[in-house]
Amino acid sequence: MTLSLLPCAALLLALLVPTAAADPEPAGTEPAGTEPAGTEPARTEPARTEPARTEDELPIRRLDTVEVSAKVSGPGLWEIRSGDSVLWILGTQSPLPKRFQWESEELRARLAESSLLIAPPSVSFDAGVGRVRGLMLLPSLLRARRDPEARQLSEVVGPELYARWQPLKARYLGRERKVESWRPLFAALRLWEEAIEDARMTGSGPVWRSVSRDAKRRKIPIVEAAVSVKIDDAKSAIRSFSTERLDDLDCFERTLDRLESDLETMRLRAEAWAIGEIEILRSLPFSDQNAACQDAFLSASVAEAQGLGDLGAKLAARWLEVAGEALRDHRSSVAVLPIGSLLNPESRILQGLRERGFEVREPSRGPEGLGPEEPAGAQSL
Repeated sequence: MTLSLLPCAALLLALLVPTAAADPEPAGTEPAGTEPAGTEPARTEPARTEPARTEDELPIRRLDTVEVSAKVSGPGLWEIRSGDSVLWILGTQSPLPKRFQWESEELRARLAESSLLIAPPSVSFDAGVGRVRGLMLLPSLLRARRDPEARQLSEVVGPELYARWQPLKARYLGRERKVESWRPLFAALRLWEEAIEDARMTGSGPVWRSVSRDAKRRKIPIVEAAVSVKIDDAKSAIRSFSTERLDDLDCFERTLDRLESDLETMRLRAEAWAIGEIEILRSLPFSDQNAACQDAFLSASVAEAQGLGDLGAKLAARWLEVAGEALRDHRSSVAVLPIGSLLNPESRILQGLRERGFEVREPSRGPEGLGPEEPAGAQSL
């Protein structure tokens, strides 16, 4: 599995400071006036305007329409069968427009006839620290973002990459100075966060929250496909990470690459997902820095010491275990996965399902009907 850039770079914070995690939403409750998935209500502000494009240049409708007011259903569901049992999978796209309303009648109907919901793959950390101690460790964690040799970013990345960094930093971070003392991995994370915010986009979390709320209302059990990691000595782990160099220049460069040239493609991918155009999603180029940033963190000694070096394989194996149990014990169940794990025929998930003898159907095709071509660089399990 390839983690998104945010959890990849913030992994150390998450595993050592549980206070940063929000309290889970109580089962069976939903705030009054909750919209279908979307992080902000529609507003009356005018949409951003962009130069007109020809029909050939613009195969799907503009993001601004989706972002401000559209109700979208996303793609159809993947169907995994084993005898009389079926597992329906919704593939989620990230990033997505902030202000959109996601509502899938197909997903709602499948969930109504199911008895289990499988959460997206995740990592569960136990650092053995309570809230008070976690807060006491927070200053050390924040210092861990800095270069261990007190070098400035310009010294670490070199003149060529730094020359590319400067205009992007000026555009998205303005005069922010502290980032200039950070490691490239964390500087890339900060830049990415602000660029996505500026583009009025967000992750796929709103879709999962909508699905899980629906399951809770129906009293459908939710099972976590999580890999558990125990950190025996949080203080020592922080100290080790703080003093170690990271091999993170590739992460930094790929993040610059994507922000320089891929923002429009990200918008098009979000549009294609929103209106269920899987073939357009498959055909669009996909530049992804997440694997490089994940590798930069997981190659650190503190990550390897905790057995995180093969995290992707562990996550895929755990998800396949949970999916197999669902197909064995439930007539119908539903799962949510990153769509890259479903579009890439070489993903561990798809290979694992086939190796276990399950029948795989994608929304627009028949059995084993996944397309022969893989989107370049598609992130997947």
